[in-house]
Amino acid sequence: MVRTTTSRILVLGTVSALVACGGGGSSGGSSDGGGGAPTSPPESVELELDAGGLSEQRALVEGFQDFQEVLDVYSGAEQTYLSIDEIREAALELDDAVGQSGNTVTVRCDNPGSGTLAFTLNRETETDFTLEFRNCQLATAELGTVVLNGTYTYVNLVSETDSSREVDGFQIVDLTGTIVSGSEPIAMQGSDAWETSTPLQAGSGPREETYTTDALEFLRGGDYKAITNAVTTLSSQGGITEVTINSRLIGSATDGYVDISTTTTMKRPTGGGCPDEGVVRIIGEPEASGIEIAYGVSILPPPVMGSGTEARATVIGTSDTEDYTEAECEALIF
Repeated sequence: MVRTTTSRILVLGTVSALVACGGGGSSGGSSDGGGGAPTSPPESVELELDAGGLSEQRALVEGFQDFQEVLDVYSGAEQTYLSIDEIREAALELDDAVGQSGNTVTVRCDNPGSGTLAFTLNRETETDFTLEFRNCQLATAELGTVVLNGTYTYVNLVSETDSSREVDGFQIVDLTGTIVSGSEPIAMQGSDAWETSTPLQAGSGPREETYTTDALEFLRGGDYKAITNAVTTLSSQGGITEVTINSRLIGSATDGYVDISTTTTMKRPTGGGCPDEGVVRIIGEPEASGIEIAYGVSILPPPVMGSGTEARATVIGTSDTEDYTEAECEALIF
């Protein structure tokens, strides 16, 4: 989920050259000194695509079939983040410029003659920009070919102290469109933010990461997914990453929302893999019911030696359990 754009692509170079030659400067009168886009995340983000009121009702989580539906929505929500990243990267690869005004360059999309993208450098820095899609066709791996309208803002501010490198950023998404194959309508809107701190001297302290999402929604046809009130923290040092998660997951497939939280901090190898420790709770309807996932040494009672069990899910308040191997663990929440 780290949102960093460092590649020197042609459109960025085009905008930078125009600004350097006197074609740039502030294209707006806002106090941020750039094109008028915000330089801090929105104070609050409301749900706009939840026409069915799913955010107002808890989802039933009474057994493992319900649990699988929650995992499917969770996986789909993760793919939403990936889709947004792919849309941004595909947009930034467009390089057929057709006009320029102030800090804004307009380029043709993959449907020449009808689709354009306006790229605005905000505060004249290459990692601080707004994209305006105007019937713009793009190819993505996750969604396939899409045609989009709307705006996307990305800010990623990097600074250094005497001891660490700091990154503060956010993205604001407000897009509608169509997946060309099947003419399926899509919409995505919301905002999320990130903060990271990395020691300049290796071994002098942990790398700290915090990701927050007030609300991020994705609608594909009639399938709705959203994440709200989400805070994920990671602290990495000595090859171990400690992770905490708190969020609300909403989905049409679960007919409501569940709350997800870590009751015991997860510890896993920094390079990936199933956690060696930790407990995650998924609470639905009834309010005190749900699923508890325990990892590694947090599994009680401990699995049989050599069984391959790396995680265990338990229906809260019952003795119903399912065990997961290292490979199966990848489909869980951690």
